[in-house]
Amino acid sequence: MKHSHRIAIGLFISALMLGSSGCLLAAAGAGAEAAYVGTQEDRTAGDTIDDQRITSFVKTKLLADPQVSGVDINVDTFKGAVTLRGFVDTTQEAERAIELATSVSGVTSVRSTLIQK
Repeated sequence: MKHSHRIAIGLFISALMLGSSGCLLAAAGAGAEAAYVGTQEDRTAGDTIDDQRITSFVKTKLLADPQVSGVDINVDTFKGAVTLRGFVDTTQEAERAIELATSVSGVTSVRSTLIQK
């Protein structure tokens, strides 16, 4: 059941990304991040949209992967640099999350602050 929820959430996010303009993607994927990134002066609007696209793709991969509990991992992106925060069950799960994030187009680096439960 847990895995099917992750797939459904991942597919929903993917559908939003594929069927929307950049503006809708920014609005749908931003959530609480919008207030945070709106105050950062050293990132253009284009950078912000690119970062939100990367965040959405990484999160979708984490939610869809059966080896990773994507629900427990937060993804933040700043100018292509991804930070993974949250909790994992094993070091292998953390390594897999990093691998998935690294595989997303536009990611320049991945920093993990994942904590083993």
